[in-house]
Amino acid sequence: MIRQVRVDGRRDLRALPVALAVWTGQLAGNRLVDMLEGSATVTRVTFWCAAAGFIMLFGGIGAAVAYRYRYARRPGPVSNVSCPSYAGMVMLLTVAGLLVGVLTVHAHRQSQAHDPAIRYSQSDTATLVSMEASVNTPLTASSVRGYDCQADIIITRFNAGRSHAPARVFAVGQQCASLDHGMHVRFQASLSPARYGSRPVWATDMTALTIISQPNAPRALANRMRHRFAATTARLSDQGRILVPGVTCGMLGQSYAGPADTGEIDTTYANQVEQEFRDAGIMHLMAVSGGHFILIAQLVLWACAACRMPRWAAALAVLIAYHGLAGLVYPSHSVLRALAMGWFSSLAMLAGRRHQAVSALSWSVILILVIDPSKATSYGFALSAAAVLGITLLNEPIERLLARHLPRTLAQAVSITIAAQALTLPIQILMEPSIPLLSTLANLLVAPFVSWSTITGLIALILAPFAPPIAFAAAWLSSCGTAVMAWIAHACGSPAWASLAWPSGIRGSLLALAAAIMMMSIIAAACRLRGNGTGTRYRRPAGERITTWLAETRAMLDDSWQSTPRTDTSPPTSQPPA
Repeated sequence: MIRQVRVDGRRDLRALPVALAVWTGQLAGNRLVDMLEGSATVTRVTFWCAAAGFIMLFGGIGAAVAYRYRYARRPGPVSNVSCPSYAGMVMLLTVAGLLVGVLTVHAHRQSQAHDPAIRYSQSDTATLVSMEASVNTPLTASSVRGYDCQADIIITRFNAGRSHAPARVFAVGQQCASLDHGMHVRFQASLSPARYGSRPVWATDMTALTIISQPNAPRALANRMRHRFAATTARLSDQGRILVPGVTCGMLGQSYAGPADTGEIDTTYANQVEQEFRDAGIMHLMAVSGGHFILIAQLVLWACAACRMPRWAAALAVLIAYHGLAGLVYPSHSVLRALAMGWFSSLAMLAGRRHQAVSALSWSVILILVIDPSKATSYGFALSAAAVLGITLLNEPIERLLARHLPRTLAQAVSITIAAQALTLPIQILMEPSIPLLSTLANLLVAPFVSWSTITGLIALILAPFAPPIAFAAAWLSSCGTAVMAWIAHACGSPAWASLAWPSGIRGSLLALAAAIMMMSIIAAACRLRGNGTGTRYRRPAGERITTWLAETRAMLDDSWQSTPRTDTSPPTSQPPA
């Protein structure tokens, strides 16, 4: 009897090492370019060597695929020795991904080095220059003293020449009310290298602002919704004014800058609330992530099922809803990752296949990093990807282990928190060398209120320009949930012992990673000891498999040697005549 094994699509890990290799290659490429800065010959030789290895490797992969396809079409059994295995193909693609990461980051750094705007910013020239740019983020409160607002832009023309330099512009006064997301503007400003942040150039002392073109219709509608939503939340209590925009749009209330009259927010109280959320380990609730997209997808699928729409129409409706949500909220790396994974889930729905989370995450990471290698050094993008990977791989085994001792609902909530933190903790250590001890408890307590506040906040955001009274009522309901979150953050984040000091830097991150690996090993051992109840087949240890392979290989060679006919090379002897 042949034993059938149910395969979970979320365990398809073939693309994961390729994504990790691309990411590692880009980090190594950034480090290599920094080390070889100023040495054009060594950089050029390194680039062409990597390119040659990349071409040869993909040529070998193509030859292997063609060889396997050729033998697969022949009648009769195909020898496993003559065809490359899936493990070998994954290894080849992993090496190719490593080379792709090095090449893409090298090309990205070279394009930035030759961009006229970036080169001018590094020349220490303080004169004003004329430029055109596209505003690709909403305006936020300035992080630099002396300015009122800031926005991320893409410089398209610089001194009558073409440019593609990403930059951050700082504005004051009426300029903040004139600028908006999606505009194409012309202005004069002084350029300088960025002191911090992901943008390499800062544009300051802006003057002579001229709007070349307004945002397109969908973007203009999204801007109007966001401004009216800010005016609506300004009528809430202090915690509502801060947290409702955060849980809805991914931008805290004190960070808003624009034409809406929101009044002044107590800066001391806002900083205190933000720090308590960080110390309690629930600051991720103030960022738009996959949870928002899952809620929207569930609502759209429920509406499509009620209308008896076909599968292709439901997949298209979900994809449109994903893009609508991404256009309404503040653009961030977690939103980009969730939108890319949403594309893969919609395509899987359209094809009638189950969504494979790890495979979708891996391909999303590969595509995003190849298109924009600057994401490789982004903490936000790394935290988002690590949280999804941890939840996908570790949630079920942790839940099975906890379900033996806790109610199922409680075990699900705790397991999601532990699974996400297992892989995000090493990255968090690089940002802030401390561990929130009450993070699991805080996430468990706020879980019932997150979806409520998110849904009501999105309703207020959508209805703000069209039905202000209903929008205010929805925003007030959302603030009821955020009030509970603020109280939990204060209870779990304000005590001095709530955060555990941890070694900083790479050493602390590696120590946290070792602790996470040890925890995962203990969980896996506990599941094997107690039995996971899924009928997992027995697999021999690696040492036993290697010993068996060596013994069988030796026996095969001995049999081949003994069966080979030997040729007698001695001279023939004369035979006496009969």
